[in-house]
Amino acid sequence: MRSVSLKAEIEAVFVVTLAYVTLFAVTFLFVMPVRGTYFHWLPMNISLLFLPHGVRLLSIYLFGWKALFYLLPGHIITWAYQSFMLGSEQDVFSAVVSIAASFFAVCLVFRTWTRHSESELRSHWQLILIAGALASIGNGLGHAFIYGGQLDVAWLTLAGGYLIGDVTGLFALLMALIFVSRWYRIWSNKV
Repeated sequence: MRSVSLKAEIEAVFVVTLAYVTLFAVTFLFVMPVRGTYFHWLPMNISLLFLPHGVRLLSIYLFGWKALFYLLPGHIITWAYQSFMLGSEQDVFSAVVSIAASFFAVCLVFRTWTRHSESELRSHWQLILIAGALASIGNGLGHAFIYGGQLDVAWLTLAGGYLIGDVTGLFALLMALIFVSRWYRIWSNKV
C-alpha cells in the first residue's frame, strides 16, 4: 500500500515539474518574443501570458498542501536556468515566495488547504481566477519585500504587468484543461 502511495507522489512531482518547466519554456521561447515584437515598450521581464502561474494555482487547487513540495523542483530548475544561463540576479528564495503566495491565495479563496477534485474545476474556474489574481498581488508584494523595492509607481506598473500576465496565463491554462476534459468525456462516451 505504501509503495503505491509513494509511486503516486513521485508521479505527481514529475507531472507538476514537467508542466511547470515546459510552460516556462513556452512562455520564454515563444510568448515573450511575440510580446516583445508588439509591446516592445514593456520591460523584458513582463509576460502578458505567463503560463507557469496557472501550473502553480492548479497544482495547489488539485493537490492541496502537497503541491508546495510538488512545485519546488520546477521552480528550482527554472531559477537555475535564469541564474546560470541568463545571468538573472533573482534569489532562489523567490521560488518560495511565489509558491507561498499562490498557496495562501488558494487557501483564502477556498477556505481550505486540502485538495479539490478535478470534476469541480469547471464550476470553480472563476474562484480559481480570483485566487490567481490574489496570488499575483501577493507574489509582487513578496518580491518587493525581498528585493527591497519600494511600493511606488514603478512597482505598481511592474505589479500590474505581472497581474495581467499571471491571470491571462491562468485563464488560458484553465480553458485548455476544461476543453481537453470536455473533449475526453465526449470521446470516451463514443468508445
